[in-house]
Amino acid sequence: MAAPMSATVSSPPPSVDFSGKWYNQRGSEMDLIVDGSIVKGTYKTKVSSPNDQDLFYLTGFATGDLISFTVNFGKFGTLTSWAGQYAKEGQEPEMIHTCFVAAVDVSEEKEPDVIWGGVRSGSDFFRREVWTWGHF
Repeated sequence: MAAPMSATVSSPPPSVDFSGKWYNQRGSEMDLIVDGSIVKGTYKTKVSSPNDQDLFYLTGFATGDLISFTVNFGKFGTLTSWAGQYAKEGQEPEMIHTCFVAAVDVSEEKEPDVIWGGVRSGSDFFRREVWTWGHF
């Protein structure tokens, strides 16, 4: 049974302003709005999407310099979640270093043979400016 909402522990607010546009090394773009510890926004992927103008909603949380968010790539049968930490060193650009887990829908007839490959993981690095290859 779920705990009543009044019993939940609130988290400290973010110490970083995550709001705004962020881009990963693959050219995907997310536009974040942070209200307290709640993160909302949109995501345009450059990975596995036939139309890079497809816009997907994201939702998540931020606390301190940590952020997590999930995107439902509905029509592509994928749910992906990222968790990461903000970093800024000297003159380097602002970055969010993340790990992600993607659950990909495997058709029922293929499940016995390939369900093991339905969950993938990796890392992404987001920054406020568009990436230029070779210049991180």
